[in-house]
Amino acid sequence: MKKSTLLLLLIFLINTASFSQNGTSDSIVHGEKHISYALIPIVSYNRSFGYQAGFMANAYFNINKKDTISPVSMIGTMGSYFQNKTLFAGIFNKSYFAEDTWRTMTAAFYGNINFQTYINFIEILNNNKDYLPEIPPIPQPIIDSLNLDESKIVDYNMKVAMVYFNIKRAVVPHLYIGAQASYTKTVTEFASQELLTQTEYLFGFGLASEYDNRDFVMNPTNGINIKLNTNSFLESLGSSSEYHKIDFTLNKYFHLSDKAIIMGRLYGITSFGNVPFSGQNVVGRDDMRGYSKGEHRANIVYNMQTEYRWNFYNKWGMVAFGGIGMAFDDFNGKNYSGILPSIGAGIRYKAIESRNINIGIDIAKGINDWGLYFRVGEAFTR
Repeated sequence: MKKSTLLLLLIFLINTASFSQNGTSDSIVHGEKHISYALIPIVSYNRSFGYQAGFMANAYFNINKKDTISPVSMIGTMGSYFQNKTLFAGIFNKSYFAEDTWRTMTAAFYGNINFQTYINFIEILNNNKDYLPEIPPIPQPIIDSLNLDESKIVDYNMKVAMVYFNIKRAVVPHLYIGAQASYTKTVTEFASQELLTQTEYLFGFGLASEYDNRDFVMNPTNGINIKLNTNSFLESLGSSSEYHKIDFTLNKYFHLSDKAIIMGRLYGITSFGNVPFSGQNVVGRDDMRGYSKGEHRANIVYNMQTEYRWNFYNKWGMVAFGGIGMAFDDFNGKNYSGILPSIGAGIRYKAIESRNINIGIDIAKGINDWGLYFRVGEAFTR
């Protein structure tokens, strides 16, 4: 881990220096809108994708300068290219207006992603009905003689294009109810010849709801944020697979002092029905830091985490975090991952002081896995 630690510090210093050069004069006035902006070249490393070169350009503003209640709105774009030839680009927007009566979120994304999944051949040979319903159980001595590992890494390429829209209105103070819709096209090509290319067209719609009394949206120090969203993909509306997805998030922030807070998080996402490969959920990504290989992929993922944030000197701070997660395909425990612990730490730098926005980098460790994460803003604020 020594090389990883040096890499962590080097990457963070490069990005901090780049951000400082581009963000020191972080405000402009255009008409009645006060705008803070950040143009950030990103140099990073991902254990699965390799070295990363990219950029992120964000603008933060109040839609109505006289509106002192609405949180700051944001529009941004980003793009990255990785050592393993993965690339992605996107644009995104979060808007708060009419004294925080309305909230909207939009995004468009394209990715050409080279990644991997894990196929459990032992389970397949033991007559998993979802895979080979016509083949009777194979005796254990025969399975042992085949010398198979429990799982095999299978590389794949996924081309994905996605658009997303979410709109919510306050119905009582702090409680927002609305709707969301998305359209995604994915083409997945597996390196293993035993698996076919999968093309999915998924049109989803559902409930968007949120309770939010945090003091700051981008960098909370107190309050609670709860989200409950649903998404249904129906063949009658053009989806190639019919399934449903429910995701729940609870983030609670405890103000310890002017320089320290602690937050607790519960997260669960459940997919059920005819769930395609591209509709499954993966432990890791930006939520459960410390898992970057994509090994734990299932229909259902749950985790709980805590994070301590401390501003130790001027604009500099640090975080320490840990949690446990699990993944499985149904409530009978099919393909249960076991308990997956995670622990990590990171460095923060307050890059846009007027908007209370940090940049940072985290390193985290899971079971037989680890990850390195560069971020603008704190974790779990999307």
